[in-house]
Amino acid sequence: MTQTTLSRKDRRARAAKAAKYYGIADGAAALTMHEAYEALAEADGPKAARLAHEVSQSHPVNRHPWLVLGTVALDRREAEAATQFFERALLIAPTDAMGLAGLGKARVLQADIFAAVDLFARAIQHGSEDVSMARLYSDLMGRLDRSTTAGQALRKMAERVKTAELWLLTAEAFARGESNAEAAPAFEEAARLAPKPITHRIGLLKAKLFRQDYTGALAHADALRSDPEVTPAQLDEIATLRMAALRASGAPSRALDTLSHRFQDPVYYQRALGFAAQCHLDLDALHEARIAFREARHILDGAGPWVSRAYGTFLMGEGDFATGAIEYAGRQPDANRRRIPYENSAPERLAARERLFLIDEQGIGDQLALLPIIDRAPLPAGAKVTFVGEARMKPLVQRCRLDVDFAETSVSDKLNLAPEEMIFVGDLVRYLSVEALAEQPLGGYLRADAERVEAIRARYREIAQGGPIVGIAWHSSDPITGAHRSLALETLLTALPEGALVVNLQYGAREAELAQAARTRPDLTLFDDPEIDQLADLDGFAAQIMALDRVVSIDNTTAHVCGALGHPDSHVLIPKGAACMWYWGRQGSPDRWYGNLQLHRQTQLGDWSGPLSEIAAL
Repeated sequence: MTQTTLSRKDRRARAAKAAKYYGIADGAAALTMHEAYEALAEADGPKAARLAHEVSQSHPVNRHPWLVLGTVALDRREAEAATQFFERALLIAPTDAMGLAGLGKARVLQADIFAAVDLFARAIQHGSEDVSMARLYSDLMGRLDRSTTAGQALRKMAERVKTAELWLLTAEAFARGESNAEAAPAFEEAARLAPKPITHRIGLLKAKLFRQDYTGALAHADALRSDPEVTPAQLDEIATLRMAALRASGAPSRALDTLSHRFQDPVYYQRALGFAAQCHLDLDALHEARIAFREARHILDGAGPWVSRAYGTFLMGEGDFATGAIEYAGRQPDANRRRIPYENSAPERLAARERLFLIDEQGIGDQLALLPIIDRAPLPAGAKVTFVGEARMKPLVQRCRLDVDFAETSVSDKLNLAPEEMIFVGDLVRYLSVEALAEQPLGGYLRADAERVEAIRARYREIAQGGPIVGIAWHSSDPITGAHRSLALETLLTALPEGALVVNLQYGAREAELAQAARTRPDLTLFDDPEIDQLADLDGFAAQIMALDRVVSIDNTTAHVCGALGHPDSHVLIPKGAACMWYWGRQGSPDRWYGNLQLHRQTQLGDWSGPLSEIAAL
């Protein structure tokens, strides 16, 4: 029923409702505004624009006509006009979600990507349910290597809107950002809401892989492979996921058989070659690993960030920092490199810098490993260096022996940074060599809060009653390398001295594991300190580590904190094969990077007996 066929009473009721909804006291104008939105929904841009223009003339301080006009301009790809209309709407209502999303899309048309993603994030924060905007936001943030941040914003949107589509988008963002603990439940929620689509079932496969349920992942992959609805491209993806599960479960030779699959999509073939290189490393076949990496680099135009990162770290793990650093430079996507070129870190450019901003990247452990290289960079005397990172890094950076200031990433847009003044902290690896590390390792540059160290040590000594105080970490959640780097808590405890106070340094909820382990070693006192949260309070975590007599850890953030602090009795369990991180090289102890960690290396893939025997004999 059209407006003209409504009764006078119904028209008045409809006008009153529209007036209240659109904030326009004039009922006739409110109905015109409603018709404009209806025309917009029906993709009738000319009609929507005509009606919205009419209302904009009579009610210029109402946001709705400007929103409609901006949307019509966007549909016509008229970026300047759209920008003006949405900015007019936001002057009236600064937090309007439709206005923020629309202005963000206009910024995309103007190639202002950084402004666009900030506007999209604000739109989500203020209640946007625009799925097309969410997809664009996720894609752009992925190109900027900020997928985890995108996942955090999209999760709030998915929790509000409660659709499988948004949960899948959230999961994919977290997965791209390697935030696997957040990706798994999002994939599971998408499948719970809509279990039939193949994309959601593939998401469940990823969730099983991320939760390190490799048996379940393999069974799920085999079931998907036999489904007649699966497309060739999806079969390629399933094949690579199955390959990852085989390798992670300790079957690299079986994983290599995946290369017999006839890949249709070069992206997945490239990924399979990357997994193949890791399998060759697990099998001690370094030459074959190098060939697989090189082949992966040439599959597509440009190696792509993950191939560059993997091949670069392989070369640096072999000791070739000169070539490895160049390959490693490609780890950043093109959008980031346009903003912060690798050339910014060149010696002739650094020599001319009066101030420099080190932009954080990767995880906390990587940041702790890479930050001290700034001392090797050819900066002029008196140059001001600022590390831009997460807030939890602030006290550690401010107290360290490096002459480095700190600024939070969240306020970096207020620092008035010139493009040439910024480098990614990882680009500093160009100033390293095996010889330089041997002459002067990078460890011992952090300083823990002395008062907190003493207070924690006093508490632990009282509990230990004269026994040794040992901190432990035993688990990595990484879906690909985590199984190779981790071991059971009960297994780790076999290397610890009788009567020790064993302090839990492992992040996450570990109460059940600790309780079970306590039953197997009743002579030990297992202690989970409620006053320390290593994820939220890195400064407290550093003080906790320096309060311990000894630390025994797998290769994770704990190991890097021990190295950066220069803890004198730290022991790190190093896996054989591809899971051995490039910082540690292929052989030797103490470690080449920090110089103070004792590395206990596997000689057989998956066998921790040798490293644990070394620690038990101390």
